[in-house]
Amino acid sequence: MIEDPKIELFDVTGENAQAQNMLICLERNGFLLCRRGSIALKIDDKTYTVKAGDLYIYTAFSQTCVESFSDDLEGVAGSADFDFVLASLESISNTQSHVYIRFHPCVTLSPEQYNRIEELLVSIRLRKDIVSPLSVSIVSALVTAFCYEVVDAFIANTPVPIMQQTRKDKIFQKFLIALYKHYSVHRDVKYYADLLNLTPRYFSTLIRQVSGRTPIDWISLFVIIEAKRLLSNPNISVKEVANRLNFSEQSFFGRYFKQYTGYSPSDYKSQTIPKNK
Repeated sequence: MIEDPKIELFDVTGENAQAQNMLICLERNGFLLCRRGSIALKIDDKTYTVKAGDLYIYTAFSQTCVESFSDDLEGVAGSADFDFVLASLESISNTQSHVYIRFHPCVTLSPEQYNRIEELLVSIRLRKDIVSPLSVSIVSALVTAFCYEVVDAFIANTPVPIMQQTRKDKIFQKFLIALYKHYSVHRDVKYYADLLNLTPRYFSTLIRQVSGRTPIDWISLFVIIEAKRLLSNPNISVKEVANRLNFSEQSFFGRYFKQYTGYSPSDYKSQTIPKNK
């Protein structure tokens, strides 16, 4: 059975960029193709300026937000389900390439790459709203082709080694899915190792081998991303953030947050809220 990618496409301009806000922290993969002007996007405390001809990729389980943009900004953004994209790339992309793109999300396209990606986006838009017996199959094939073109662009422009997925890669992906579901409650490595029927030692070694980061690194990344998102809301107190992330005490949350960010939740909140007003 052909899987429906549940693709979403929308135009981004200087008029609607802030309204869209581009805030993503979901089990979906997405992109922004800049056609004109520029937009500054922030992920993991690092800002990328995406200019005309650039492609920005946000992978599932990450958070991107708009910092600034030019008045003449024009682009197109979209997203598709994590599971669909994962299945589409299974034969050509391994964990190392996924992780590289996750932490190097912006690539400058050649004119030929840009044109191929634009042509696919036009085709997807034309087909996604047409109802026919083969609509889902056609759209799925076009989205898969788009994913291939994106990975091809990264291969051509960056030193990303692309190899067929292994059993270890699949374990890492299952870990990410489990982490997305449970990070707000479970922050111990043993919990995720048990879910995958692995010993904590083997699990930790495997995750580090395939991703270059330990399970603790990934767990803290998810927790801190969500903590920052909640702290940026002026209507949510530090205590409530600690409760939502299931820390037994606010002071424990404060120490955890400072350990991974270098500043306290209160300091972070006071620094970010004025910028959002």
